[in-house]
Amino acid sequence: MMEAIEGEFGDCDVLIKAAAPSDFRPDVVSSQKIKKSKDESEMTMNFVKNPDVAAHFGRIKTKQVIVGFAAETNNLVEFAKGKLEEKNLDFIVAIDVTKEGAGFQGNTNIASIIDASGEIVEYPLMSKDELAKIIIDKVAQKLS
Repeated sequence: MMEAIEGEFGDCDVLIKAAAPSDFRPDVVSSQKIKKSKDESEMTMNFVKNPDVAAHFGRIKTKQVIVGFAAETNNLVEFAKGKLEEKNLDFIVAIDVTKEGAGFQGNTNIASIIDASGEIVEYPLMSKDELAKIIIDKVAQKLS
C-alpha cells in the first residue's frame, strides 16, 4: 500500500486513508502448511508492526488534504484527536465501533468528524453512503 500511494502522492490533492486493515502482521510467512507435531500442544506466533501509512504521508504532505479514520472501542475523542495530531491529518472520522449500527459489520455508521482546529461535529446513525457524501463535501470545502 505504501508503494502504491508513494507513486501517486505528489500529484494528488486528497488522500483518504481508511482505518488500518491491520496494525500488525506475522513476522514469518510460510509458503507451506505448518504441520503439528505429536509433542507440541501449542504454537506461538510473533507479530511485527506494519508501517503507519497515514502518518508517513502526513509528515511529507505539501498541498494535499489528508483524511483519516479512527475506529475505537473507548476514549473515542481523545484517541482520535491524538491520531489527528500525530499523523498531521486535516480531519479524522471517529467511529465508536461498540455502538449498535456503527463499525465494520453493516451498512450504517455513527461518526464524529474532528478537524485540525479541534471542531467536533457528531453525526447520528446514517448509511455509509450518506457519511461518505459528508466526508467528500468536507474535503471539497477544505480544497476551496
